[in-house]
This record gives sequence, C-alpha cells and structure tokens, in this order.
Amino acid sequence: MMHLQSRQRGVALVMVLMIVAIVVVIAVNMSGRLQLTLQRQQNLQQQQQAFWYAMGTEAFARQVLRRSLQGQETAHLGQDWALQGAVFPVPDGTISGVITDLQSCFNLNALYQAADPSGQMNTEATPAQQSFQRLLELVATDLSMPAEFLMARIADWLDEDTLLRTAGSAEDDDYAALVYPYYAGNTLMATETELRAIYQITPDDYKLLQPYICVIPDEQVLQLNVNTLTEDTAILLSALVAELDPSAAMDLVANRPDNGFESVDEFWGSGALAGIEVDEAIKELVTVSSSYFKLTARIGYQESGMTMESVLKVHQDQGVTIMSRRLGGAG
Repeated sequence: MMHLQSRQRGVALVMVLMIVAIVVVIAVNMSGRLQLTLQRQQNLQQQQQAFWYAMGTEAFARQVLRRSLQGQETAHLGQDWALQGAVFPVPDGTISGVITDLQSCFNLNALYQAADPSGQMNTEATPAQQSFQRLLELVATDLSMPAEFLMARIADWLDEDTLLRTAGSAEDDDYAALVYPYYAGNTLMATETELRAIYQITPDDYKLLQPYICVIPDEQVLQLNVNTLTEDTAILLSALVAELDPSAAMDLVANRPDNGFESVDEFWGSGALAGIEVDEAIKELVTVSSSYFKLTARIGYQESGMTMESVLKVHQDQGVTIMSRRLGGAG
C-alpha cells in the first residue's frame, strides 16, 4: 500500500514539474515577444522622430533658398544655399544637409523629343541630344556601347511611342525579351537612377556618367547655370560648345568672378569663348540663374537614421515648392 502511495506521489511530482516547465516556456515566449514588441515600438518612434527632423530640414532649406535668391538676378556658389559641410546638433541626434543646383548637371529628361505635328518620329538630333552625345564621348570613353546608341535608347525610353529611333536603340520588345522582362518607361524619368534600367547599360557605365547627370522631375528643360558649375563639371561646357577645349572650359570656371557672371552675354564674351562663334540654339541652353535645386539630408537620431532627397523649385515670386521627395535608410 505504501509502495503504491509512493508511486502516486512520484507521478504527481513529475506532472507538477511538467506543468512548471510548460509555464516557464510560455512565460519565456511571452517575455521574448514583449521585448520584440517594445523594440519594434522604439524603432518606430525613432524613425518617426527622424522623419520630422527631415521635414524640418526641408522647411529650413526652403527658407534658405528663398532668402538667398530673393531679389537676386543670378544664382551662384557664393550664396548661402551653396554652403557645404554644415552639421547641426539636435536632441539625441544630428542633421546634415547639402543643397545642389540641378541646373549644374545634365538633365536626362532634356533628351525627350516629341513627334512632329504630322505624328512622325523626329530622327534629327536636338541640340540637347547632340550635347549629350558629345558628353559621352568626352567622359565615357570606356562606355560599353557606342555613344549614339545610349543617347537613342534614353530618348526612346522617354518618348511615348514604341518605335525604334535608330538601329542601335531599344524599345518594349527588347526589354520584354530580357531574362527578367519589363517595359520601357515611355515617360519622363523621375530620378537619374532610372538610367540603370536602360537596355544593356552596365554599373560601370552608370558610374562614369553619375557625376554629370541629374533629373528634374516632369521637366524637359536643359539650361546649364554657368555660375554653379565646378571645375569637375566644367566639361559640360565642352559638351555644349564642341569648339571649346575641356581645359579651356575648366579655366573659364576657375577664373569666374567670385559672385559669378552677371549676365549670359558676359559669359559668352569671356575667356576662350570670346573667339568662338556659337549657334543661337546652343546659347539658349545657358543661363546665370537657377530654379531647380536638390536637398540631400541625412538625419541621425539615437540608434536610427534616415536620408531624404527633395527636389525644390524656386518660382519667380520667390515661393519654393516641393517637386518630389524620396526617403531612405541611414545610408
């Protein structure tokens, strides 16, 4: 009898231990989930605070552009908006931002070419297209395809039709035949990174062009501000004016007045340009003012962070509007 009672007590003890073990497992699981939920909530709060810091940076950039360009006929690198390397401390974080002029680079959307009034495709290159092809020949000698092929493929990516511009171009059928198929954009680009989607372009091709290109969303304008070009991007002038040697273009930018050229006529009469006959269609691609800028902001907050790129447009009444905004990780 006592032996049976001892066995029953042993079984009861085992059952109690099993129940305790199950409760411990459940408690540990609940604790882990609670910690995960708390961490997720903390991350969300940090990201939200970083987002509002980014919005504050954007609002500040609008004020800086408005203040810098108010009453000014020109935009140049001596103005407050062009300040580089500024870092601002904020509670539990830092903010850094850089404003760049989107008219000191080649706007890829300027390669768009509409059909003629009869609806037929225009095959004669525009001044912007001719300049871009010269740019490729100057800075991308190691391009994986002929310069005229890439120019044509970008133009076909931008236009609305599905007709090939030239034998070396690409349209929907070419993209659809890829291992991972997609279609041509057939609209203006939203960002210069879309260039990587162009048929057969390589990462090395993109790196060659990246310092010289940009995209102004929904705008086909190509007007280079000669006051905001740097010595590194002066070669864009040689792309515009075939007779202007790259070294002469660099000298022209290096010897520019501290506050830039006061007028386009002053620019065309300076340096090596004074002795060059320039077509009026090319002259129209040059300006001394700017309307389109890009803010690149980096936000650090506690263990989180965020990057933001905003394209801003300055209107004639000095109002500043946001054309596009992209948010990303700390980067």
